Amino acid sequence: MEKMEIIEGLLYIAGDAGLSEEQLIMHVPITKAHLEKVVGEYSRPNLTIQRHGDRYFLQTTPEMEKYIQRILDDRPSQKLSQASLEVLSIIAYNQPVSRGDIEMMRGVASDGPVSTLLGKGLIAKKNMHDERAAHFVTTGHFLQLFGLESLEALPTQKEILEQEEMDLFFESIEEEK
Repeated sequence: MEKMEIIEGLLYIAGDAGLSEEQLIMHVPITKAHLEKVVGEYSRPNLTIQRHGDRYFLQTTPEMEKYIQRILDDRPSQKLSQASLEVLSIIAYNQPVSRGDIEMMRGVASDGPVSTLLGKGLIAKKNMHDERAAHFVTTGHFLQLFGLESLEALPTQKEILEQEEMDLFFESIEEEK
């Protein structure tokens, strides 16, 4: 079996989580230079291999989008609740963070949203030395889903406030019409 076929199969099974360069090098086995070469030469109808940070993902081409969208439109919505989004933002900006810290910041129990985020693979548990409580961090799937290269790409508080001010300004203009 060709190394590219192995890489393709592994990336297919990895799905949205993708695989790190290190995982591919270890499991194929392949050198970093050879991995970059075969991925650069990858050519399959309607499939591409994309790299996000140090992770590789098997993805469909834009030409497949209309067909995939039909299937996705038939599936029930899997949107995150407001509570889950709040917990996710707390974890993203404060990680690693314990459940107790999350609940202290929100002022309410957060078991449900934490379970939802764990189930969707957006966060993961991280054990900290000298602490009994498990802490939570965001995953590579979180970065990919939100189109971020790294956590440094998260908007700053200043950027968020500026956006909120612009939104309020344009809402007031709409109301005047």
